[in-house]
Amino acid sequence: MFSFLFSQLLQGRNYDHYGNYHTSPTLGSLTKPVVLWTQQDVCKWLKKHCPHNYLIYVEAFSHHAITGRALLRLNAEKLQRMGIMHESQRQEVLQQVLQLQVREEVRNLQLLSQGKGCM
Repeated sequence: MFSFLFSQLLQGRNYDHYGNYHTSPTLGSLTKPVVLWTQQDVCKWLKKHCPHNYLIYVEAFSHHAITGRALLRLNAEKLQRMGIMHESQRQEVLQQVLQLQVREEVRNLQLLSQGKGCM
């Protein structure tokens, strides 16, 4: 499954780990870089990518004012300090964050190869 996702990412297609196509919060017609996501954008992302425990996550993320930049820097210890106490829940969030980081790296590489630079 990972090779499928990675090949789709390299082709500029956004698929989740179930193979469903999705988009990130947008700014105009361009995909907004994650580092520019607001707290609201992060909450939308959580709802889409972590629906089973969304209410737990959104409360913690809102309380700690997690923006896109902070989202990309999360780790298990930070999630635990934020009140995400169950290991399985931390792993769920971290798995989705890792996929998001890969998508952002691929996006940046695509922009560089097109001569547009990173955002």
